[in-house]
Amino acid sequence: MSSQEVELDIYEHGVLVREGGPPAPLRLVASTRMPIYSGYTLCIVDSDGTSLNERATTLLVPAGPYTTADFWDESDVRYCILAMLYHLNRVVDRYVANCQLFESDVRLRTAIRGNVDDSQLFYEIDALISCARRVYESIRKVLWKYYNSGSHGRWRSIRKALADNHIPTSFRSSLNESWTAVGEKLTLYRDCIAHYDPLTTGQATCWMEPIGNRWGMTVKLPSNPESGRRSYNFGAGPDALQYCHTVACHLVGLAEELERQPAIAATLAA
Repeated sequence: MSSQEVELDIYEHGVLVREGGPPAPLRLVASTRMPIYSGYTLCIVDSDGTSLNERATTLLVPAGPYTTADFWDESDVRYCILAMLYHLNRVVDRYVANCQLFESDVRLRTAIRGNVDDSQLFYEIDALISCARRVYESIRKVLWKYYNSGSHGRWRSIRKALADNHIPTSFRSSLNESWTAVGEKLTLYRDCIAHYDPLTTGQATCWMEPIGNRWGMTVKLPSNPESGRRSYNFGAGPDALQYCHTVACHLVGLAEELERQPAIAATLAA
């Protein structure tokens, strides 16, 4: 971006602001005000205003020279998180594009609501949920590398790691809290997509409505992904962008806490 280009902030529901604050009390999710890394069009922003892109890029990277094969597991965590952020970037892009489409159409100036189909958005939500769920399994592999009990073979899933008392107590507590608050629901959404319903129920509808004097978009995820059959309630679930952004912020923070565990931190610093 050149110095003459206007810096952009993107808030929940895809509301894009070129100057000033949001038209309503919406959370900032992305911006062009910070460095944008190769492959991304935006910087994903945490609730504290920091760049998730930058934090993820430096995550679990050894301080000195190293052999790639010695840090494959750590690299897998970083890869899954960067992939998750890439798909979140694309989700934000689609939200903004649809909001701008409505704002540029003079025929919609007096409309009170509307809708648009966007299959690309649903493809990106699908991919993001898959990448986010894999973050837990990649964390499981790193924990086994540093804190295994000496038995043969790694834990087969994150659920096995949750109960292992060889993991530092404070992180095991954080991991269990994370799994309860985020991981279980994320797993249900992944299973919903993989086994029952691709989230679109035959159509990729995005719902549009004014937010203040701007257009905003809402894409509902099912409120009951645990249903286990193709009969999901899309009316009361969370908005996809809000949900995906919350998950991304949480998982970057969880991976950073993993990085701070004594044995891991010492090895990375060597």
